[in-house]
Amino acid sequence: MTKRMIFPLILGISGIAVLLWLGFWQMNRLTWKQDIIASIEDRRFGDPVLLLGNYKTARPATHNYLRVSFEGALTANEAHVYAPQKDGLGYRIVSEFIWNEKSLFVDLGWVPEAEKNAVRPIGPMKVTGYISFPDDHDDSFTPEPDISNNIWFSRLVSPMAQHFNVTPFLVVAESAQIQQNGAWVDYTAVTASPISLNIKNDHKEYAITWFSLAFVWFGMTAYLLWRIRKKTV
Repeated sequence: MTKRMIFPLILGISGIAVLLWLGFWQMNRLTWKQDIIASIEDRRFGDPVLLLGNYKTARPATHNYLRVSFEGALTANEAHVYAPQKDGLGYRIVSEFIWNEKSLFVDLGWVPEAEKNAVRPIGPMKVTGYISFPDDHDDSFTPEPDISNNIWFSRLVSPMAQHFNVTPFLVVAESAQIQQNGAWVDYTAVTASPISLNIKNDHKEYAITWFSLAFVWFGMTAYLLWRIRKKTV
């Protein structure tokens, strides 16, 4: 080995080592993300549990998407969250719900724009849904709410709760039944609209990219060393 080959060799080995480290780091991240997704899916698609045992302990890391069931009373106190869909313009109806002598929010679902201010049935209700800590607010892009017209542009639970004097706790309804004339009937005034899970997991693709770059770096280093050796022979 000539002196001219030492620096390219060190550079080549260092580059390969860094790229391989990045690839293995992404593989570790892949395992970590898969565990998180599996935990969320277990909560989201498992049998509903009683809200009573999870209300005070609910945290985003452990209770987001946890399916729950509970019974109480729906009130006419509503927040209207602007939510265009493929079916047209409309709003998510986030209503105050009295449960266990506490008030909380239930995201009942979606209505078209023309039904924003419609009078909807209220009263005793049974709900099956999931605890939600929404992330649909972005300080950089989400407009400020139009309080006078009761138009919110994200489900920003804390300010909504403060405005409506409701506990900052949200459940997204998958199904609901309301009591009418002594019987439980499906609540159809709002179309239930639970948000589908779409958790980004690109770590495998990133790992393949880093490993591919390491392979290319190895080939380039080998070719460079071969050229240097050929010129010095």
